[in-house]
Order: sequence, then C-alpha cells, then structure tokens
Amino acid sequence: MTLRERPRRGPIRREQIAAAALTVLLDRGYAGTSIRAIAEQAGCSLETLYRHFENKEALFLELVNSFRQRIVEPLRHAAAAPLTGRDLKEALTHAGTLLFDVLTSDEGLKMQRLTFAESGRFPQLGRLVYDEGIRHFDDAVAAILSDAAARGLLQCPDPHEAARIFSGMILFDPRERLLLGIEQPQSRGDRSDYIERVVTLFLTGNRSSTTTATPAEIS
Repeated sequence: MTLRERPRRGPIRREQIAAAALTVLLDRGYAGTSIRAIAEQAGCSLETLYRHFENKEALFLELVNSFRQRIVEPLRHAAAAPLTGRDLKEALTHAGTLLFDVLTSDEGLKMQRLTFAESGRFPQLGRLVYDEGIRHFDDAVAAILSDAAARGLLQCPDPHEAARIFSGMILFDPRERLLLGIEQPQSRGDRSDYIERVVTLFLTGNRSSTTTATPAEIS
C-alpha cells in the first residue's frame, strides 16, 4: 500500500495531530521538526502518531490535502454541470472565492510561508503542494472553462493556461500584500467586490467573438 492509499483512522485524533504538526513546522521549519516534537505538541505517544502517519512527509501531505479538499472538492460539482453565460460567471466567482478565502486565511498564509521557505532545501515539498493542491484547482477550473468554450461562451484554446492565469489574477496582489504584512485581510464585502471585478475582467478578455453577452452575464 502506498503512502497516499493509507486508510484513515480516528479522524478527530488525526486532525489534532495534523494541527500540532503545522504548529511545530511553522516554528522550527521542516528540517528542524522531529516526529517526537509533533507528538509532544499533540499530547500523544509516538505509538499513537505512527498509527496515523508513517513519517513527517505523510503529515505534510495531510496538511496539503486538507487545503485541497476545502478548495477543490466543491468545484467538482460546478465542473460537471452544463453552463450558461450567467452560470459561468457564478462558477468562476465561486472558484475564486474558495481559492481566495483558503489561501489568504491565517492558516493558509502560514502554510505558504512554510512551503516557500523550505522548498529550496526540500524540493519534494514544493512538488507535493503543486501535485496535491494547486494542480487540482487548475484542473477543476480548466474543466469549467473547457465546457464554456465548447458551448461558444469563451475563446479558450488552452483551458489549463487560462485557469492558471485566472488563479494568478485572483491571488497575486492581495496575497503578496498579506504575506509581506503590509495590509490587513479584506472585509467580506471588499473581498466580494474585488473577486467580482477580477471575474468580469477575465471573462471580458476571453469572451468569444461569436457570442454577444448581455450585461447581466458579464457584470
């Protein structure tokens, strides 16, 4: 059985151990974190920890998967549903909101700082975050865009490239400001207005030349 196929046991205790791992990893870095330190932070024995996680990498994977589930899983339903112009804007707004809320949360920012700081020495961590997190979001958004393009709602010759551009438009400026500590998190209303402007700009730039969208569909 591979690491990713390992069965889940005791979800509450498992989540407690993962939360403890995040605390210790942020304090000590990946190299400086030991399994014993995580067990002490979680208030459990090494035997209990090893029943849930094989090693430190398995714990890091658990943290990445928790972010992926909160962002990507809700998008799978949107990707499977037929789209109209209005539905497309709503689907992208939903996708952008999920991405924004999770990755600009306090926990999300801490996880990104950890990954950025450690991926130079441990490139497998960066690859893990991309393969198990970012790539799944891009795939979900690309599926939405591909369906929209097939229905003549967008010009989108490369849905995966467009998905990456979309996530960059949503995240780059606000996340940079938060990571640098020069701005406080936006209010819910400001966040919603910002995401709506980004989605409208993205759709306007990719609108199909054969489709005339109504104002309600793009604004």
